[in-house]
Order: sequence, then C-alpha cells, then structure tokens
Amino acid sequence: MDPLDPLMQYGPNDGGYATALQIVIVVLALLAGSWLFGAAYALITNLIKAKNGKD
Repeated sequence: MDPLDPLMQYGPNDGGYATALQIVIVVLALLAGSWLFGAAYALITNLIKAKNGKD
C-alpha cells in the first residue's frame, strides 16, 4: 500500500476522519447512555425511599 502523498488533495474520509455513520452511532450511544444513567438513578432513588418508608 502506498503512503499518502502530502501534496495531493484527498477527500475527507481518506485521512481517517469520522464517517457520518460513526457520528450517528456516537450520538445514539450518548443518548442511550444518558437515558440509562437517569433510569438507574431513578431506580436507586425509589429503592432508598421505599427502604426509609417515604412514599
């Protein structure tokens, strides 16, 4: 495989840049991660309230 010629103009994906699919996957992973964090926080909070008898 030939090395990249620094004098040539390459497209945005020739130099190892992120593709649109990778960006979408990262955004969806961030949304899912924040939702999971919120769900876990709510579950733990509800368990603590139930244990203390506060409804």
